[in-house]
Amino acid sequence: MNSALPSAMWLPFGARILRARSDRGLSRAQLAATVGVTDDKLRDVEDAHCRPARSLVERVDNVLGTEHQLVEAWAITLQAEAFPNEFGDQRELGVHATDLWEHQPMAVPVFLRTREYSRAVLGPSHPDLTPDEVELMVEEEMANRAAMTGPDGPVLRVVLNESALRRPQGGAAVLNAQRDLLADLIEVGIVTMGVIPEQTPHHPGLGGAFRMMEFTDRPTMVYAFAAEAGDLTGESEQVGRCAMVREAIEGAAVELTPRSELLTARWPEG
Repeated sequence: MNSALPSAMWLPFGARILRARSDRGLSRAQLAATVGVTDDKLRDVEDAHCRPARSLVERVDNVLGTEHQLVEAWAITLQAEAFPNEFGDQRELGVHATDLWEHQPMAVPVFLRTREYSRAVLGPSHPDLTPDEVELMVEEEMANRAAMTGPDGPVLRVVLNESALRRPQGGAAVLNAQRDLLADLIEVGIVTMGVIPEQTPHHPGLGGAFRMMEFTDRPTMVYAFAAEAGDLTGESEQVGRCAMVREAIEGAAVELTPRSELLTARWPEG
């Protein structure tokens, strides 16, 4: 194993092996003995402290009966690390961050949405999908919210445009319930939030939505959102530029509290 840790992209892969092993009721020592490696080696794989060889992943896949899903995830992660333009598991990657900062100009972030708000955003965004397909996406967002806002989730910081909290996405009841959820999450300390007022004359976040993720003992990564998928990078120069934009966005933001007018006002009046 190299002394340098693999990129944070390997964290979801290691967690996937751990979940599959737990689902089969096997201890790490039992699985390690079955696939012919030491317990320490398998620990390094599950903790993403090494990049496992394909042959080892194939043996683990066979023993756990995951029908080549682990091998496919391994190949995707290996390619994504070499060419980090896009990473399909970026939501799962966020769960493994210690600190996550996100700027969203148009809507409330996925991991802070109510079910109804999620449905109201996803339906119009995917007119080609059936209601059942949209509902599956809603369930995925709810699972992501549970993981991100749970006790093992990252420290969350979000900055929105004011319009995101005034746009009645889904109607009055949906918007008001979404505001209530955000107020509750701020109240209990799960997330801190800022908002950039609409009258801001020099808005620093016009480049679009992006997320910065910090990890223990691994470089920071940035995910830039796009209409279709997005771009993920850990390249130090790009991360540095995004950090400068983040600082400017924070400088223009006004802190939200559970009693801020933007959260307590009822639409359509406010």
